[in-house]
Amino acid sequence: MIKVQLVKTGNTIEGFQISGHAGYAEHGQDIVCAAASFLAITVVNSLELQLGSEGTVKGGEDGYLSYRLPEGLNPKQQETAQIILRTLETGFQNLREEYPKYISIQNLRIKGGASK
Repeated sequence: MIKVQLVKTGNTIEGFQISGHAGYAEHGQDIVCAAASFLAITVVNSLELQLGSEGTVKGGEDGYLSYRLPEGLNPKQQETAQIILRTLETGFQNLREEYPKYISIQNLRIKGGASK
């Protein structure tokens, strides 16, 4: 199962973590994994292009990808980032609706940098 965690402070999305594999089909044939990967990578690339600065990106094995917004964004950049990150949230919600056995979404609330 693909596990999506949206990292939020209040209603503001600060970043996300994705891990796991859908297991919908064999490696190379798994359309759920392909859709999730495409969505996540497109969002990271769009954020970096639109914000003009890189966030914190970590990748690894087992489908792991983590992204955090850069600090010090001005109000316009923050607005742009939220539009893009809400698109990610909507995309994963839509994917979960179509393939509920293969995607889980969790909101991870933070306050002052510590997990809640």
